Amino acid sequence: MIQHQTRLFAVVDPTATHQVALVKALLIAKLGGCHIHAFLCVYKDIEHAGEYSSSRKDLKRSTLEDAEIWLEELMQPCKLSGVPYTTEVTWNSKWVDSTIRAVEKSGCDLMIKSSFHHSKARRFFSSTSDYKLMHQCACLILFTHQAQDWKSDRIVACLDLESADPQHTRLNTVIMRDARAFAAIVGMDLYVACAYTEGIDREHLPLKTHGHDITREQLGELYDVEPERVLLRQGNTVESLQAICNETDPSIVIIGTLARTGIKGKLIGNTAEKLIDLIDADLLTVN
Repeated sequence: MIQHQTRLFAVVDPTATHQVALVKALLIAKLGGCHIHAFLCVYKDIEHAGEYSSSRKDLKRSTLEDAEIWLEELMQPCKLSGVPYTTEVTWNSKWVDSTIRAVEKSGCDLMIKSSFHHSKARRFFSSTSDYKLMHQCACLILFTHQAQDWKSDRIVACLDLESADPQHTRLNTVIMRDARAFAAIVGMDLYVACAYTEGIDREHLPLKTHGHDITREQLGELYDVEPERVLLRQGNTVESLQAICNETDPSIVIIGTLARTGIKGKLIGNTAEKLIDLIDADLLTVN
């Protein structure tokens, strides 16, 4: 759960010059009085060891020492800003698995990771790190595309109101809880987006007023959001949410993700997986 003075887990990219996740983590930390745990996973094959080619142990020691020095240099903006932080450097060829174990051990509430748009083919034929983290990581994840400050003061929380099963109902509740808390930390206005194909199942919604069609006013009252900030769109879910984002130009989109595996998961996917490559806003996933 996100709250003031929460713990942020920033994933440092050893291949990148500009650390997008660290910049965004620092921004959030200064706004919310948060602690940053910066995590860096490194690894080198022995054939790329250079002067240490005769000893894997020396290669590992040297690489970790250099990484720790580099990471401490990256954390200087935190030190200058008075933001509390800790660092962790680990050696592992499977950095995603190492990251998942580390964030669970750290007790952090929010992971922040840089993300870049991928083609459909690449997402389909290779399980990218973003997908693996969505499926396997229990904490909230902010996938951020850009290091600069957010361009607008809007957050859009995407809800699934078509599914009446308990899992989706619980997920909607968690999304709204975390969206409201995150909006308070970063000082943004909260909008609610509901895309549907057939119709919204009103039977599982505790609406105070009745009628054939569900209105913005009803949903605004239900979720304690002004009616003009309730965004309803009928049509393909992903296309509708993409259109809503294009129109409202939010800085952050919050969406639930339910892990899908196997061939069916690859063919169907989930909305969060598809949306991450279609919008410019940062994507905060909740599960």
